[in-house]
Amino acid sequence: MSTVPYPYLLFAIVYSLFAILLGAPVWYGNRPFDKAIEEVYKLELDFVEFSLDYPLPESMDDPEREWLKRVLDEHDLKIGFHSPLDTAVAHPRDEIADASKQILRRCIAFSAEFLPRSLYYNFHLHPGVPTYKLEDVRNQINIKSLKRCEEMTRMAAESGITACVENDLVPFEWSDLIPEALSLLSPRLYFTFDVGHAIMAEVPRGGEKKKEGFYREYLEQWIEKCGDKILVVHLHDCSFTENVKQDHLAIGEGELDFNYVFDLLRSTSCKYLLIETFWKNTEKKKVDYEELKRSVELCRSYL
Repeated sequence: MSTVPYPYLLFAIVYSLFAILLGAPVWYGNRPFDKAIEEVYKLELDFVEFSLDYPLPESMDDPEREWLKRVLDEHDLKIGFHSPLDTAVAHPRDEIADASKQILRRCIAFSAEFLPRSLYYNFHLHPGVPTYKLEDVRNQINIKSLKRCEEMTRMAAESGITACVENDLVPFEWSDLIPEALSLLSPRLYFTFDVGHAIMAEVPRGGEKKKEGFYREYLEQWIEKCGDKILVVHLHDCSFTENVKQDHLAIGEGELDFNYVFDLLRSTSCKYLLIETFWKNTEKKKVDYEELKRSVELCRSYL
């Protein structure tokens, strides 16, 4: 029988009072955007998460922005935003962090144009520095990073946007910056919990066969620490056999027990669930809309 860590079962009572919204990602590679949004609408999803990787948002001119607002209104879709992955707002070198901050300022302003349909602005904090694994260096970086996170959160709030920080492919023991930022900046800052990142960050490539359900402790440590700050969940399946280590798989194509996963998520404050599936299988065949539909139906069956 599936179990979740106490006392987060208490949150299930509150959680059950709210309907969770389901969404799908849209990025620059999904052009034309009208087809991508139409497919999301046909799946009766509630929102899209729009990734602002280069050349967005600058490449979207005013007429196209007005078109996107109109299409969202016509289809009654909401929209979340994912910060560009090539920025490093928490980098310890001020020159890099300052340049990233200017890019993110433009991205947040762009996301504010879609209010009141804008749900959140999701960003990463990990500085991407190899020496971050060293405790003394990590402590130095975290002091700077916390200040940068506070600036980001304030910038979003001033634009009327809810800021969310996402866990990276970084082991939990090196991720103390996220719980610290959430503790300091909540309720202005929320947590985007990527289920696959939490697992894959802990799983070494190859090696011995893992016992069934071994990954549960990796999820539970995050839920125990940050479960009451979760606003968004990025959900996908994972495979971790002796020869394969792959996340962002279609639901049901990996080894995750989704009865357990959804029991766990029901114990949190999650409001938005993004079905972030990129691959049909471990051979990395790209997910098409038919496969996305199957993942959506499976997720609905668990809710």
